[in-house]
Amino acid sequence: MPRVERLRLLHERLQQVLAARDWLALGEVDAAIREELQRDVPPSLERQRLQQQLKELHGRAYQACAGECERVRQLMLSHLEYAEGRSAYERVELLQNRS
Repeated sequence: MPRVERLRLLHERLQQVLAARDWLALGEVDAAIREELQRDVPPSLERQRLQQQLKELHGRAYQACAGECERVRQLMLSHLEYAEGRSAYERVELLQNRS
């Protein structure tokens, strides 16, 4: 497969993964992009254009990942706060039952 076409396909795949918010697949696509960009291929205007588009899309994917990380962090904090509150109520109940 010509290298320019490979970049085009990776761009399309990254768009699909990002739209689906498929974080596991994102890691696979990211690795494939890294591998493709490390290849020693002759430069061309088309390849440079595709690389720039891929870079911009990758930046959006990075921001989406950061947003998802924050969402999960907040979710974990709320679960932790709930668990701490529940534990406090259980301790109070235990102390009251001892009286």
